[in-house]
Formats: sequence, C-alpha cells, structure tokens
Amino acid sequence: MKLVLTILGMGLVLAANLALGQGAGDVLAPGREIYENNCADCHRSNGEGLPVKFPALNKNPYVLGDPSRVIQTILNGRKGELGLMPSWKNNLDDPKVAAVVTYIRNAWTNQASAVAPETVAAIRGK
Repeated sequence: MKLVLTILGMGLVLAANLALGQGAGDVLAPGREIYENNCADCHRSNGEGLPVKFPALNKNPYVLGDPSRVIQTILNGRKGELGLMPSWKNNLDDPKVAAVVTYIRNAWTNQASAVAPETVAAIRGK
C-alpha cells in the first residue's frame, strides 16, 4: 500500500512539474545536487564507485531493490566488506534523503520507483 501511495505521489509531482513547463528530469535535479555534494566523492559522479573501496550504485541490485534498505543505509550508515559509510541522518532531512534516494534509483541506467519524504520519516522514526 505504501508503494502504491509513493508511486501515486511521485506521479502527482511529475504531473505538476510538467504542467508548470518543467521536464520530468527536473524532478531529479535536487537529488542530483545532494548526490554531487555529499556522495560523489566516494561513489563517483557516474555512480560506478571505486572497486574494492566504494560500491557502484549504477546497476546495483541493492539500490534498485527495496528502497527502505537504501534509506536505512543513508540514515544510519553501514559497515561492510568494502568499508564504512557514514550516517547522514543528522545532515540530511527527510525531503533531502528522499530526493537523493530517488536520484540514485533513477540516475545513469537505473530505473526504480521514487521515494517520498513520508517514507523516509517512517523509517527514521523506527
């Protein structure tokens, strides 16, 4: 049900932007800026990461799968085989996390559902 509401919400945002004369790609602009300012140093501007150091986000099943996992990773950080990703929960509010997750799920060759700030808020609150 949440997924349906999220998709409907993003559809409304896209429709509103198109009605205002903005292209669908403009919806990703805020997420792109957040990504470039906070994530690209490690994951690269092209989303390919650095082998054995920072994972690629482009074509990554983790990124394209359940968005809650990506949201949790951004909020809480992650320690894994490739190293440590810092927590961003104190630096990015819910709309910014939603924007950057939507961006990485739709940048480069990725194509996945958008994420709403309400989804991030629900995960942050757990």
